[in-house]
Amino acid sequence: MNKAIIIPIYLRLNEPEEIPHLEGLNLANRAIESLSLLEDQNFTLIVPVCFDLKGGDEEDALIEMDRLIRKELKDLGSKRMLIFTSQQLQPLRQYLVKRNLKNLYSLIDLKGFSKIRNTGLLLAQALLMDVVVFIDNDEIIEDPHYLKVACENLNQRWNGKLVSGKGGFYVNSNGMILLPSQYLWWRFLWNKTKWMNQVWERILSSKDRLVPSSMLLGGNLVLHRHLFRSVPFDPYIPRGEDTDYLINATQLGFCLLFDKQLQIKHLHPERTENFYQEELRGDIERFLYEREKTKVGLGMNLDPYPGYFLKRSLYPRAILTSLFLSLDYLSKKEWKKAKDCLSNIDLFFQERHGGWLRYLKFRSNWEMAMGKIQEEGMDELLESCWV
Repeated sequence: MNKAIIIPIYLRLNEPEEIPHLEGLNLANRAIESLSLLEDQNFTLIVPVCFDLKGGDEEDALIEMDRLIRKELKDLGSKRMLIFTSQQLQPLRQYLVKRNLKNLYSLIDLKGFSKIRNTGLLLAQALLMDVVVFIDNDEIIEDPHYLKVACENLNQRWNGKLVSGKGGFYVNSNGMILLPSQYLWWRFLWNKTKWMNQVWERILSSKDRLVPSSMLLGGNLVLHRHLFRSVPFDPYIPRGEDTDYLINATQLGFCLLFDKQLQIKHLHPERTENFYQEELRGDIERFLYEREKTKVGLGMNLDPYPGYFLKRSLYPRAILTSLFLSLDYLSKKEWKKAKDCLSNIDLFFQERHGGWLRYLKFRSNWEMAMGKIQEEGMDELLESCWV
């Protein structure tokens, strides 16, 4: 079984020279170094890297950033590592255009959670991988048998269904799986932690190792090739692409389960006020999009999470939470941030037509692209990506 571990890296910077000092790169170094603990070293490491450069992606800057990232990662001891950066993105797009897949041009990217994951899957297909394991750069492996656990039960029958993918837990820095209670007063109507913990408690209380779930975590996610060559991440959703993937795959007849033994240590950076502000806006946009997308009817139960946020009460909750956050900023005399929070209300008036049908159209093009890649490979394109 050919296995790939995919660790997406997103670097936001002002100039190329910042790369060696970025927190995102330091976290990625830590994540990659932790892979040396794995008992099974028979895997390919795929590292898609997005350079979000302020001022635009000029060719000279991309070349320099590509050189710097390879210099920083090449000495980490990974036996087989492929680094795919924004520098290689245009050749990949041209590869698809030449094969009559022009509709994918703007949707294959490294900016955006879904798009960088989809790029990783295209690379895995080109390398003929049977299994991909997604790990985020703010995580570390602590179990030497992690890769073995990840592959167990995959592509095998469970209760009459073929298991095509699995998700696992994040273990927090305190060693706990349940998330700590929220402490921000303005979020009392937006208590995601409460509903997510109810999902975890339900899974933990099950006597079975494999458990159906209403959500998955993208930083601890295992997909078999029968699944990822047919089902892509939705490039139109701003965040929550992991649970959205579960919804899409289930609707299309695939079985993804939660594996209680699949655990990874999550050591995220300290959350700032800006993080929570951006998270709130992204979540409002995400849940509005998911509501539109699931109007076709669902063959699964999404309660308690994310179902709680897909009800009609989403609208008053989102509006009031944005107002409360704005008031919080006003009390600190942060006028611009207070105004920005109120702009969340604009999201309700944006058109979101054809959510599910638009995704199905993208999926059709995706399957064609995966077929072309399997037939023709991308050896020449990826030759310069190996480290």
